[in-house]
Amino acid sequence: MKNIFLIAIVFFSIQCFAQISAPNRNEIYCNPLDLDYGWGIFQTTMSRSSADPVIVLFKEKYYLFSTLDIGGYRVSDDLIHWKNVFFNPEIRPYALNNGSYVAPGVAADDKYMYFVKLNRNREEKTVEIIRSADPESGIWEVASEIKRVSDPSIFIDRGRYFIFHGLGPEQSIKVFELDPVTLQEIQGSERLLLDYVTDVNDYKGGYHLGRREIVDEIDTRAWKGKFKRLPSTEGAWIINHDGRYYLQFATNGTLSIWYCDVVMESNEPDRNFIEQPYNPVSLKVGGFIGGAGHSSVFEDKFGNWWQITTMWVGNREPFERRLGLFPVTFDEKGRMKVHTLFGDYPMLLPQRKFDFEKEGFHAGWWNLSTGKKCKASSVLENHVPELASDENVRTWWSAQTGNVGEWFEMDLGSKKNISALQFNFAEQSIDTTSINTEDYTAYIVWTSLDGEKWTERIDKSKNTRVNPHEFIVLEQPVDARFVKVENFHAMDKGCFAIRDLRIFGHGYGSAPPEVKNVEITRDREDERFALIKWTPVKNADGYVIRFGYAPDFLNLNIQVKGGEQKELMTHILIKGQPYYFRVGANNENGYTEGKLTKDVVGQYPLS
Repeated sequence: MKNIFLIAIVFFSIQCFAQISAPNRNEIYCNPLDLDYGWGIFQTTMSRSSADPVIVLFKEKYYLFSTLDIGGYRVSDDLIHWKNVFFNPEIRPYALNNGSYVAPGVAADDKYMYFVKLNRNREEKTVEIIRSADPESGIWEVASEIKRVSDPSIFIDRGRYFIFHGLGPEQSIKVFELDPVTLQEIQGSERLLLDYVTDVNDYKGGYHLGRREIVDEIDTRAWKGKFKRLPSTEGAWIINHDGRYYLQFATNGTLSIWYCDVVMESNEPDRNFIEQPYNPVSLKVGGFIGGAGHSSVFEDKFGNWWQITTMWVGNREPFERRLGLFPVTFDEKGRMKVHTLFGDYPMLLPQRKFDFEKEGFHAGWWNLSTGKKCKASSVLENHVPELASDENVRTWWSAQTGNVGEWFEMDLGSKKNISALQFNFAEQSIDTTSINTEDYTAYIVWTSLDGEKWTERIDKSKNTRVNPHEFIVLEQPVDARFVKVENFHAMDKGCFAIRDLRIFGHGYGSAPPEVKNVEITRDREDERFALIKWTPVKNADGYVIRFGYAPDFLNLNIQVKGGEQKELMTHILIKGQPYYFRVGANNENGYTEGKLTKDVVGQYPLS
């Protein structure tokens, strides 16, 4: 019977889900990444954050750098387990500003890794490029000095060295070349790649809209005609894939779940870049956490491509952010695709060459916890238990204290087959003076079939590792209806609090039926907007709107929570360009894809 059930799950799955029965539990991760994010003050409030990430492969090891993080960087052998490294004392004045750095540019050739940052001191007109032959040791040296530029990015291509740069609503994206020996700017080499726009109505693509305006709103109909702020074009990043150059930049501003990346393509590294019709290339809207902008794309040891990106939280202060990792592929037409579909579900990170399109990139588990009933040992005002099952990183349950014995319990409604759990702990009523000594949560997890007889499943009662988004794959799946988390140590002397307890596996039911009666209406006054309507289906936990400029390239998606939902307006389309849509439905048992629907630009239903 169980085999029949699993076959049904595969039948209702889509290509991104792995067609395998038992993925290697040590090669699975879940966004946002569970890192010891640094603490800093971007505007007014101290918060845990990281953004604008860069990952570089150098001498068979991965190095991760990011904004306002730990004041150093991380090194890994597998992209899952990371170790912290700090700059040597002699180089810190060149690498850091007030204990951290912003918008790092990092690249490597055969001999050195190079690093340059955004110099936050506007009075200084230059910034140093530093380098290391052994970055795992933390030993760096000054290599050269260049003019101060915003959001610098180093690109090394076939013996040529470039600096790409540009940040803000009134800066263009430019590039200049460095002398490969001195690493000094070659005078006269700077080129304009993309000029800034002074009126939001001049943007053909609606994905530019939204700087600090729509924040975390998925449906944007209320903002039609109200976009005023110019986007913050930033974070230029370029790669060479099979002789084709892909130049990305982020747009609309980081304070939004609509934070995304745009890609331009060229046959040359420093000129003639053209924005692509499949933009934005990187978008993650809906689900537990949103945002996929100011990213870097890199190739791993095995020839697979990945994107490390910025995801938005914005609770303790507006620039509170996290990091996410997504697979990247290039099709036979050279189109670049960042795979963000169900991008905060458990995903595969295989330590081998992997065909993401054919083999799938998800572990095959569904979300069992969304909207489930919860209770707790105590409740802090305005932080009720159900906020830890609402699939929203920006809300949380909190106990009244951080005492040992505070607990949180979730009722999954019926017996479920649990494979993995993600514990997203919240920083509630914390003492920020303790973040260097007590920034961790220790706990024990229990499961039960009847709510009376409990079995211990996870013992983290002696944990001292920083774990804001701890993801645990069980050694073997277990059947349970109730899951309880008992506190042994709350982070930073604060309250025991959980943004979401996210549980993954399979239910013992059926995937939703196919969504029908899909209608697409482009706005006649502003074709960047479209209203998508559908008929709700039974047993759906939510819907996924997949769309793109071509029927064979539905590279964009928006997740909509709630089985009763029946429409959504989006603002990110390109004027004059038709789109193809599929509306699918998901629940704890699987996902059912919808039929292909095309909108026709210039033809509108009668008012």
